Amino acid sequence: MKTLKTLALLLVGALAFVGCEPVDNGGNDGKKSFMLVADKTTIYDNGIDGATFTVYYDGLILDKGYELYIGEGAEMVAGNKFTSTTQGTFEIWAAYGAAISNTVNINVVATPPPAPAAPQDNNPSKTNFVRRTLLTQFTGTGCGYCPLMMNALHQVLTNDVYGNKVVVAAAHLYNDNDPCWLAEAQTLDNALGVEGFPSVYSDLNRNGYGDASFAALKKCIDDAQARTTVKGGIAVNSAYHAEEEYIVLNATVKAKETTEFRIGAWLLEDNIYGKQSVYPDPYKGTGELIQPLEGVNFNNHNNTIRLADSKATNTDFSGFSLGVIEAGKTASREFAFKLKPHHDNANARYYNHNNLRVIVFISTNENGKWYVNNVVKCPKHGSVDFEYAE
Repeated sequence: MKTLKTLALLLVGALAFVGCEPVDNGGNDGKKSFMLVADKTTIYDNGIDGATFTVYYDGLILDKGYELYIGEGAEMVAGNKFTSTTQGTFEIWAAYGAAISNTVNINVVATPPPAPAAPQDNNPSKTNFVRRTLLTQFTGTGCGYCPLMMNALHQVLTNDVYGNKVVVAAAHLYNDNDPCWLAEAQTLDNALGVEGFPSVYSDLNRNGYGDASFAALKKCIDDAQARTTVKGGIAVNSAYHAEEEYIVLNATVKAKETTEFRIGAWLLEDNIYGKQSVYPDPYKGTGELIQPLEGVNFNNHNNTIRLADSKATNTDFSGFSLGVIEAGKTASREFAFKLKPHHDNANARYYNHNNLRVIVFISTNENGKWYVNNVVKCPKHGSVDFEYAE
């Protein structure tokens, strides 16, 4: 017996043959686009947490007339929200008349342990926060010129002045056999408009820096810090649960001025071995390979993004809205990272749990665009207090 989805697809073809308006299967001109989008692709198996779907037809949101199906179509989704008490991956697709949408995979994972309590503010009258810039490095083990940027970032991080002004996160997407490969990196790449490798982007600003030099990165940081003043601080309590393979955290944002804030959290891993391609140094012109600075090992990869929990949309990683926070007031949000199994030799299938940590950032709206305004580092199990400037 043919499945419902197969029959629906056959019906689409038959209607198209007799002159019905065709359905867009990939953006062809003259065809109607029919797209299914989920607000998240990983949910918990508690039957309450769920993925909410939005259906677009010809660029407009449909609020009725469509149906959502699971797998081959024997089951339907009630309304536009999918929940489950069974772990696994579920294929969700929509039907609108004879039209069939794209398929969205929803991963149902174990419900995480409870998050720790929200951090306490021991200095409620203070709002003069230390500010740091988020540098996102786009790289990969197959990128032969990326060692130049590894050297430059090492110079930044070990500099007495600039090392305390930044937090670095590395998105590996140049080659998918990279042990640091980030499945979501392509989406992050598109969100920032990455044009080449190596490159670094500050505070999720689309203006990147491809000049792999200490001087260029200093300018990148100076420009980011000068763009706006610090508007809030971040405190975090985190907890690592080895048996359940989860890191859960509770982050609190305190406003220096009244404005709307967004918040995001990324899981990072350090000390991942991956054989790095190295090309001749273009600055020397002698054919000599790029040489690591003292303290740099090109095959040892740090600050690697494993999970990025800040995707508001497919083209926006600036975080999730906390609403407007009044000056001096706070708001909190919990995060949970489902970890891949532990292995001492981390790769695309395993994490070395000993080398995991998190970063948490806040974003604010600057002239219609959302940029990271502050960022902090936090251990996988511990806490970070609000850091006030002297």
